[in-house]
Amino acid sequence: MRPLYLQGRQGAHVRLDGPALDVRMPQRAPTLFPLLRVSRVVVSGPVQWSTEALLACAERGITVTFLDRNGGVRAYLFGEAGTRESLFHRLGDLLDRADWAERYGDWKRGMASHARRALCRQLRIDTARLPPERLLATLDELERLYAPAQLCHWLHRRLRGWLAGLVAESLVAAGLDAARQRTFGDRLHLTDDLVELLAWDLRLPVLELLLDAHRRRADAVALIDEARLLRLVEGRGERLRRLLRHLLARLHGWAIDLD
Repeated sequence: MRPLYLQGRQGAHVRLDGPALDVRMPQRAPTLFPLLRVSRVVVSGPVQWSTEALLACAERGITVTFLDRNGGVRAYLFGEAGTRESLFHRLGDLLDRADWAERYGDWKRGMASHARRALCRQLRIDTARLPPERLLATLDELERLYAPAQLCHWLHRRLRGWLAGLVAESLVAAGLDAARQRTFGDRLHLTDDLVELLAWDLRLPVLELLLDAHRRRADAVALIDEARLLRLVEGRGERLRRLLRHLLARLHGWAIDLD
């Protein structure tokens, strides 16, 4: 990201053209400045701005400083609360990219790969011999050795619901409340994606829970109720929060590095 300095003159104006500022200067070719590349704007001299262009800067946290002919400050336009480097603004910048889905998909796959490798180390499985899709199938098969498929489905549905609550709480703390997430539209499903990544950390404890019921020769359906499942999650609550903070930090850093 770079600052945009505008040396104004009579007839100069700035308008909004999609996700970019359209800067028109007399006797010069029009120039587009993508908002995701602009850190701040400094305007010296007369420049006419459209309301849409100013609002676009404000909504993205881009500060516009207006200077007089002598370099003194005449006025500021401050953006929304939060800094230009916030996760919210960085995700907005990401979604303005034509290749955002591909880039974000790469990030998700990379994080899922880290989670799978960590699980495979715990299970002492050679990841080179077990592709991701086969790992999931193997885990499902192991669980169903010890419990009915219906119980396994119920169990994972409950766990994901509780993880979604944890993720929602953490996103609000990171400045991504419901109103801000709605600005992403249907493109970015951050809560669901983070739940999917966190769920890897619960696969081994769940397998151990089912195995314990099997070794006791107990009926898993009767033994594993909602209270016991909740104790499993709460017992790993601090670890899950730590993993989630790590994921959000990785996402934020990755989004910044896209520039």
